[in-house]
Amino acid sequence: MKIRVGRIPYLNSEPFYYELVRDDIELLPLVPSALARAAEGGEVDAGPLSLVDYLRLEDRFTRLGQFCIATLEKARSVLLYSKLPIHELDGANIGVIGDTSTSVRLLEVLLTHRYQVKPASYLPLDQPNDAFLIIGDEALRRRYGVPSYPYRYDLGEEWYRWHRMPFVFALWAVRRDMSEKQAAYLENVLYSCIDEGLEHMYVIGQNREDVRMSSREIVEYYQGFRYWAGVGEHKAIELFKGYLGSLDSTGSGAG
Repeated sequence: MKIRVGRIPYLNSEPFYYELVRDDIELLPLVPSALARAAEGGEVDAGPLSLVDYLRLEDRFTRLGQFCIATLEKARSVLLYSKLPIHELDGANIGVIGDTSTSVRLLEVLLTHRYQVKPASYLPLDQPNDAFLIIGDEALRRRYGVPSYPYRYDLGEEWYRWHRMPFVFALWAVRRDMSEKQAAYLENVLYSCIDEGLEHMYVIGQNREDVRMSSREIVEYYQGFRYWAGVGEHKAIELFKGYLGSLDSTGSGAG
């Protein structure tokens, strides 16, 4: 039976999938929010679950090694564009791209606990807004600015300036009922893929002209990520979990 693996189609996830073509692995292209729904519905066996989705699905999924997607100081592809300075977004309407799971919760944490503001609503991206959040390759394509939105905030950078910690956006996970043999096999395959992928960043870049970045920019982008969770990443996860608990207990945020 094939292992059904969710494939996040973003540039920052590409190293995991470098030459990940196996007869016994089926790759399913899914953005983070769709991957979470597929995991919840039993449609995938493994993948890089968005952190908040992994925490929600821990009864059905468990960590696969220490693989993660974490930013060191900047995310570069998790951007808030605003018509107002971020500390003036109290009562604002904020548009949110439908792909996101963890990024919108990070925004809630930053607005509530760092800037002490509460937006009026979080809306679909196509509705009128005072600010909007985009992630992934769409954020990379619009990284130089958006007309009528003079303020730009990198949420990974905002977190780092606040706590001097990395931020973990996703954790690789497998179904708890997956056999130990299959889980070990997938872990070994991913080790090889990530090593080869990071070794061939330029090759990945040549195949991803859609993000409108030079090979040098793509290498710099990858250098801002960590794909293996260490002590700092685990501390950051626990800190973020505490903030989420505070938001959920007060009923704040987008839910």
